[in-house]
Amino acid sequence: MTGAFDTHSHIQDPQLLANFDGIIDRARAAGLEGIAVLGYDPSSNQLALELAARSPLLFPAVGFHPHEADHVTPGMLAELESLARLPEVVAVGEIGLDAYRHHSTPANQRTLIDAQLEMALRVGKPVSVHSRSAEDAIAVHLGPYAEKARAAGLAIPGVMHCFGGTCEQAQQYLEMGFLISVACSVTYPKNEVTARLAQGVPLESLVIETDSPYLPPQTRRGQLNEPAHVVAAARAIAALQREPLERVLDVTTRNAGRLFRLPVGATAVGG
Repeated sequence: MTGAFDTHSHIQDPQLLANFDGIIDRARAAGLEGIAVLGYDPSSNQLALELAARSPLLFPAVGFHPHEADHVTPGMLAELESLARLPEVVAVGEIGLDAYRHHSTPANQRTLIDAQLEMALRVGKPVSVHSRSAEDAIAVHLGPYAEKARAAGLAIPGVMHCFGGTCEQAQQYLEMGFLISVACSVTYPKNEVTARLAQGVPLESLVIETDSPYLPPQTRRGQLNEPAHVVAAARAIAALQREPLERVLDVTTRNAGRLFRLPVGATAVGG
C-alpha cells in the first residue's frame, strides 16, 4: 500500500517529545513516507529542526503562529528568515489569522502574516496557513501573495492547514492554487462541515494531516494524536468520495510531494 504523508504535526510538543522514538517507530510501522513538523514560536522552530536531523522521516517548517503576534520583534523575524532559508526547511509555517482565541490583537496578527508571506516569497517556499474563524478574512492577505508566488514560479503557494471552512470558502483558495488539508477530525460524527469539505474538494487538491498532538481520530478520542494515525483521515476521505483507500493515499502523498518539493509518491499527480 502507498504510504501516507502527514503534512502538519507538532511532535516537538512536550506531550509527545518524551516518546519521540516510539512515535517514529509507529509512524514507520504505519507506512508513512513523511511527516512535516511545524514550528510556531522560536523554541518550537528550533526543535523542529533538531528533530528532523534525527530522522529522515521528518521535514521541518518554521514560522510564527498568530497567537505569537503581540510578542514578535523585527529581530525575531530576521532570525526566522535565516532558518527559513535552510535547505532542509520545506515551508514557512505555521502562520495565519486566529479570530477564535484572541491571544494577539487582530492588527498585530495581520502585520505578522504579511511579514511572513513576504518572507516566504523571498526564500521561495510555500506557506502552511492557520485560519481559525478567519476563512474569509485571510483571503485579503493570501490573494496578493498567491499571485506573486505564481509569478515567481512557485507552483503551489501553500496549504490551508486543518481547514475549517465551507466548500464555498475553500473554492477561493483552490482558485489561488492552495491545497486543502483534512485532519483526523473529519472522523468525528458531528463534524459535518469537514465531512462535506472532504467529500466536495477534488482529491487532486487535498492533503492529510494529524495536527499532532491535537485532534485524534474518533477511535482515539481523549488520547494524544500522533502521525501514525493520519491514515484515519485518508480512510474517511475514501469513504466520503467512494474511492479506494490506496488511491487516496497515493494522490494525497503525491500532492504533499508537490507542495513541499520532496521525492515522495511522485513529483506530480499522474506523473
